Amino acid sequence: MKNVYFIQVGFAFDKSVYLPYATGTIVAYCKSRPDIAAEYDFKEIIFRRDSIETIVNGIESPYLAAFSTYVWNVEFNKALAKAIKKKYPDCIIVFGGHSVSDRMEFLEKEYIDILSLGEGEEVTANLLTALKNSSDLSECHGIAFKDHGKKVLNPPHCPESVENYPSPYLSGVFDSIIENNPETMFDTIIETNRGCPYNCAYCDWSNHKKLRLFPMEKVKGEIKWLSEHKIEYCFCADSNFGMFARDIEIAEYIVECNKENGFPKVFRPCYEKNSADRVFRISKTLNSRGLDKGATMAYQTLCDDALKNINRKNLTMEHFSGLMSNYAKANIPTYSELILGLPGETVESFCQGLCKLLRAGQHNSISVYYCELLPNAPMCKPEYMKKYEIEPMKVQFNHIHSANEKKDSIPEYSYLVRSTNTLSRDGWVYANLFSICLQCFHSLGLLRYFAIYAYYELGIDYYDFYSSLLDFCIKNNGMAGKLFREIKKKLDGSLEGDWNHCNPVFGNITWFFEEGLYLEFLYNFDDFKKLVNEFVKPLFKDQKIYTQLLKFQLNAIKLPFENGKSFECNFDFPSYFRNISNDKPTRLNPQKTTVIFNANKKYEDWPTFAKEIVWYGRRKGATLYSFND
Repeated sequence: MKNVYFIQVGFAFDKSVYLPYATGTIVAYCKSRPDIAAEYDFKEIIFRRDSIETIVNGIESPYLAAFSTYVWNVEFNKALAKAIKKKYPDCIIVFGGHSVSDRMEFLEKEYIDILSLGEGEEVTANLLTALKNSSDLSECHGIAFKDHGKKVLNPPHCPESVENYPSPYLSGVFDSIIENNPETMFDTIIETNRGCPYNCAYCDWSNHKKLRLFPMEKVKGEIKWLSEHKIEYCFCADSNFGMFARDIEIAEYIVECNKENGFPKVFRPCYEKNSADRVFRISKTLNSRGLDKGATMAYQTLCDDALKNINRKNLTMEHFSGLMSNYAKANIPTYSELILGLPGETVESFCQGLCKLLRAGQHNSISVYYCELLPNAPMCKPEYMKKYEIEPMKVQFNHIHSANEKKDSIPEYSYLVRSTNTLSRDGWVYANLFSICLQCFHSLGLLRYFAIYAYYELGIDYYDFYSSLLDFCIKNNGMAGKLFREIKKKLDGSLEGDWNHCNPVFGNITWFFEEGLYLEFLYNFDDFKKLVNEFVKPLFKDQKIYTQLLKFQLNAIKLPFENGKSFECNFDFPSYFRNISNDKPTRLNPQKTTVIFNANKKYEDWPTFAKEIVWYGRRKGATLYSFND
């Protein structure tokens, strides 16, 4: 028997780590082939980012070592592969995964022998069969290799069906990992289908445009397995969950398992953007048990030129507003996402795009991500980058919400879009700061009600409100100024990828800038109240309304160590803001109102509060109390 090792290392998220799903699917498939199982001994998958020496010392006589490679482990994989090759020169080193492209860059490394391109189950099994039977790899589709120093790229392999792929969960691939790591909390990934019919330029989700369904029996079996093994967090790796009618049945089964066993506690899908009614029904089903963080209302950009350049279409803003109203009435949280750095986007169009979402009713949650150049995405092709004058920036990989340990001796790197022919470097920095400001104070809620009131009653547009607030914060002599200037300094000059916030008060993990700002303002609440008085108070001619709205805004913000609250207002703010969220704005009613904010849980420490309210709860709108009915 020849020893085969699969390596898929990742980062720890607080105390949890993902089971190595990608390699698990390949192992499960290969072991289901009797001819392969008889020839090869598949060792336990290496998934922890231990020291190179520790891992190499734990390997015995490897015939082949296969690496699952993506942005978070490229450099580690290269270092480990080099060390294995040095100790075991005859070991065949195979690199696969999303960071491996048909440009064959990895074959330039003398210690890498073969590349697996695209989906790995059948390609790997066929490779092992070819190696078993002969040394001729010319007929093995889906790989690249070196032949006497020359790179050889074989034709691609595109599986037409996934129906016969066994489950790594149900076939026992992960049993020994779970048994040997009793103190580890495992997160998981499942697929109900594979492929993506779209061709967004920034995305490398799938190189296969045909959508193929996994059997429902397998899907339900895996969900039951996750539930019975008390898995809290499950990410659904479908590119468009909600595209098929059967996805409703899947969501209902997840809820059924949660009711029976209490698990999973979170099921995170990426929703299909063109199946609004079905996605709404699925979201309602999952949110009935608090399983979903909310429904994605993704846009990526609201700039027409950028949309054309990335080959993407969006919902109309009218349709978006209607959907927002429907979700609000059903008490289902929604969140929207934008990408900063897409070609065609300008600093003005990006910042205005954020505010368009607010004008359309997206007050619950907006997230902004950097445009990353992924090896298998169309945007990464040389001709595309040249056309739009894309300036890449190599930075150390920034793994948000991972354990804040000392710098890894083997740093990983991301390649981000730093500028284009429509967005300058300085514009990129400003757009970052604007989005951080808006996310902290509006999406997370610190000044949300003031901004909404100012928009509807004072004639102050969201863009004017938040651009003025950003300018105020940068120039501020207090805590706000210090924090914003620190962020600007990092964005201006750091190539270390140190674009996060760390404070041990909130736990041993890293935070997005807007999350870190939010937590610091809560922890220093008196400083935050001072900022409100200095910036917001001058906007109001009627100081009676300001005083009452200040009371409402401050009390609406969740804090640890409290059981909820009850207070009196001279205006009916709950009805006023509820009507706006339902797309039926009305005048503010001067009426004595008792406002009751109920806390579902009292938090006795900052780390638990930060994790559950900000990290887990951000997209559900958990940072603010809900109105009493």
